[in-house]
Amino acid sequence: MTRKQRDAVIAGVYQTKQGDWSHATQDQVWWDSVRGACEDAGIELDEIDGLIGPAPDGAGIRVQLPGAPLGYDLLGKPLRFQASSSIGASAGASNINLAHYAVSTGLADVVVVATASGGVNEGYNSTDRDSAIAAMAKLSGPYEYVYGGTRVSDYATLAMRYFYEFGATSEQLAEVAVAQRHGATLHPLSFNGHRGEITVDDVMSSRMIADPLRLLDCCSINQGGGAYIVTTAERAKQSATKPAVALLGYGEGHSHIDPNAVPSLATFEAPRIAADTAFDQAGITRDDIDLTAIGDHFTINVLLGLEGSGFFKPGEAARFAGEGGLKIGGTLPTNTAGGFLSFSHAASCGLFSLIEVVDQLRGDAGDRQVAGARYGFVNGVGGAMQNNFAAILGKV
Repeated sequence: MTRKQRDAVIAGVYQTKQGDWSHATQDQVWWDSVRGACEDAGIELDEIDGLIGPAPDGAGIRVQLPGAPLGYDLLGKPLRFQASSSIGASAGASNINLAHYAVSTGLADVVVVATASGGVNEGYNSTDRDSAIAAMAKLSGPYEYVYGGTRVSDYATLAMRYFYEFGATSEQLAEVAVAQRHGATLHPLSFNGHRGEITVDDVMSSRMIADPLRLLDCCSINQGGGAYIVTTAERAKQSATKPAVALLGYGEGHSHIDPNAVPSLATFEAPRIAADTAFDQAGITRDDIDLTAIGDHFTINVLLGLEGSGFFKPGEAARFAGEGGLKIGGTLPTNTAGGFLSFSHAASCGLFSLIEVVDQLRGDAGDRQVAGARYGFVNGVGGAMQNNFAAILGKV
């Protein structure tokens, strides 16, 4: 059988305001996001024939069959394709590969990828920080969480080892949070932007959570939604009013569950494998990248992600951050909307990182705009550096 090979593009994106959505249900936030992305793409809702990732929440069998409720029940026709990846909180962004695959091979013509958190929930999607942290504690490794390990203690261990091996400092980590908060203040939908700028002193004086990570080294707990539409380049040209963005390269790396199984807790091979694969497919180099979006549950993530993806040698990203290189206007602007730290950590939050790169490449980033942005790199992580994906996006 010969499959179709068509050019697939991201034709529409949308994000809700990030914050407290306890007044709305998850499915309301989901549909608001999907409708917004369709409108941005100039595509009608009933044109959707592919779903990557979760559908609106529901009870019973809906949980096991996320594609089925979007069939006759909600869209009035069967879907042609449904799938999902498993890169943890970054799945919403890594799903771009499956969406591209479905459209380029003709398995679907219009694919939606969405994430949403709303309502009064317990656990990870709660607006109550203690409830969310209690749920995330169970995400630690199977030999750690039973002893009280949490996701922040996982990354604190990696940060402490990084400090030991490379001589990095808490002040250099703080520069990551400072740079990203600045981006958030320039994004009207961000969760923390209204709180204003922060300084290194603000980060250093915030309370210790898990040494050496302080409160402002840690991601937000909030709700919100977002979505993007992938379709054929031909369909996008018919109705889109904004430039389309293409997936030029993609890769993954899956390395471990137990941190005792890896050779180092300060350098990681999985993000390198993912990035090398993506760059090989894209046919460009790291020097061609104009901006990056690095999964940033904690400030240390950004250093590990940039080094792991091959932008810096081990230990060099800390100095680069300390010199302001990650800021808007810096040599390699990173997480220009604020990232998980200051834009949003809602639901499958990696999706927001990908949307920010799309906005930048379309010239839609307003005061955050990176001049002349043509190529963007996205890294996402699941767990504590246990699995990674890399995507390279470019203007069509």
